[in-house]
Amino acid sequence: MRLVFGAGTFALASMVALAAVPIGSVSARATATASPSTATSAVPAIASPSSGLNNASAAPAAGPSAVPSAGSSGASQTAPTVIGIPNNGAAAGKALNAGQPTPYPLNTLAPLGSGTPLPFPAYGTPVPGVGIGVVRSDVPATINLQQAIAIGFARSPLLAIARGDVAVQAAAVRLERAGLLPSFSGSASLTYTHDQNGGGGSLVDTGTGTTGTTGTTTTTAIAGGGPYSSTNASFALSLAQLIYDGGKIAASVDAAKSTESATVDNYKRELQTVAYNVANSYYAYLGAQRLTQVDLEIVREDVVQENLVRAQVRAGTSAQADIATTQLPTAQARLAVVRAQGAQYSAEAAFVNAMGLEANSNVQPVDDAPVFTTAAVSGIPIPSYDTALQRALALRPDYDAQVQTVSASRYSLRAAQLGLFPTLSASASATNASTAQNLNAFRNDQSIGLSLSLPIYDQGITAANTASARAQLDISNSNLQNTALGVQLNVKQALTNLVAARAAVDETQQEYATAVVNVQSTQAQYRAGVTTLPLLLNAQVQLTQALVDQVSSVYTLRENEQAYLYAEGSNYDATQFTLPRVSKRATGTTTAHAPRTLLQRLQSAIH
Repeated sequence: MRLVFGAGTFALASMVALAAVPIGSVSARATATASPSTATSAVPAIASPSSGLNNASAAPAAGPSAVPSAGSSGASQTAPTVIGIPNNGAAAGKALNAGQPTPYPLNTLAPLGSGTPLPFPAYGTPVPGVGIGVVRSDVPATINLQQAIAIGFARSPLLAIARGDVAVQAAAVRLERAGLLPSFSGSASLTYTHDQNGGGGSLVDTGTGTTGTTGTTTTTAIAGGGPYSSTNASFALSLAQLIYDGGKIAASVDAAKSTESATVDNYKRELQTVAYNVANSYYAYLGAQRLTQVDLEIVREDVVQENLVRAQVRAGTSAQADIATTQLPTAQARLAVVRAQGAQYSAEAAFVNAMGLEANSNVQPVDDAPVFTTAAVSGIPIPSYDTALQRALALRPDYDAQVQTVSASRYSLRAAQLGLFPTLSASASATNASTAQNLNAFRNDQSIGLSLSLPIYDQGITAANTASARAQLDISNSNLQNTALGVQLNVKQALTNLVAARAAVDETQQEYATAVVNVQSTQAQYRAGVTTLPLLLNAQVQLTQALVDQVSSVYTLRENEQAYLYAEGSNYDATQFTLPRVSKRATGTTTAHAPRTLLQRLQSAIH
């Protein structure tokens, strides 16, 4: 009696090599052949929980698979199936070791998002409506990183708040500038007067005079007269213009403009923050999905390993205690799957939330990170610290916002210091008013003049405003210094993390390649009967760790790349995004564009 393994089948040795095989792309099948008088048995095919690929057919099994199949409830779990091999003694045991297959090539995992999702949790009693989210009709089911960022820009309430802040500050600039512009006003009045003397006398016109800009008629009551009525009209224009105030209003305007520029910079940084949050959660979700796939493959590996040990026990070549040895990693692998599922769905909720979508939405990001490969993984260039810091200080909008805040504080201090400066202004007025009852006699009056206001004592208000503005300037300078220190720390940490992540990818690739060679050599030794089952299990554990390490390192590299670009201020060019109408000083342009719709942003991101 000997155990023969066909091409494309799982076995004690080949199952390790298939830890990176697309989920559901290969079925586990072990066929025991013997003389015409011997019975045959097989390991059942393990159905895929997340891939739409067809499994190879398998012979009838002794029981259901211990790995949940696609669409299964996962509520009830049975003992793993075993290979039924007649106990033919030591000769059968030697044939079992001799029947181990040569290693198969290691493939990549299946594309993410394919196939039917697992119930959650995969082992135990599933809870409906808690796992995978709901597909939305207004967002593509699968999106790349640029599309995800565009959706975040369209839906983020933080950006709407930042745009509102820019609009408010733009209005504040206009308000401060109003003090430099002339004040021009006009007035007109028409008055009808009716008076009935209670004594029966009459009212006669005794004279006409003007007060300010309004013509008036004066009447006197005469005893015995009858009722009296009159109509008066006047028209007036007035003009006032500030000539010189020492530059107080001009300093206030410059302070408002600097504050407006700082507000625009804050809006740009908010754009970069949204882009970073989306990108970071994008790769975190991909990494969580991949780790779930790896853990599922580890379960498959451990199940087949356990079945083969049961076959050895039935053949009399292994002790009964070996079954418990193989059952422990299977239970641990199932626990890892459940935990990985929880981390995956949590990462999915964080991803859609970063885009401004409902947390129960289901959106699949496009995977652009290679896994399980020894080829070079592409990445962004890594500069020196000095170069990165110079770029960050030049590109970070939040740093420039603090520079603008310091500038605004300086202008505000100058405006406060000019509180007691003399003010010179000019005024002019013209009036035309009627002086007769029938509105047929108008007289005009014009005036022009200069006014000099010289504050002598203002109860210490100017001194208090100056002290407050000087203290605010000190605070602004301290905030600028603190921001510079923060930029330095961000750049240093992001740069070191990026260098470490890049090196980790190279090392995990070497770890993965070495683990594969180690498993293959251990398989060959076990096939030749010169090594033991614990050593083979140890080689499998090492390959499993290499698989997990490589998945984590690749997506950690992508996350650290985004963190570095965000620390440098180059993860998104905020100048290409539209803003509310603001001054030329704040944006460099006075052209205002209507914000693009979500569809337009998606189309732009796609093309």
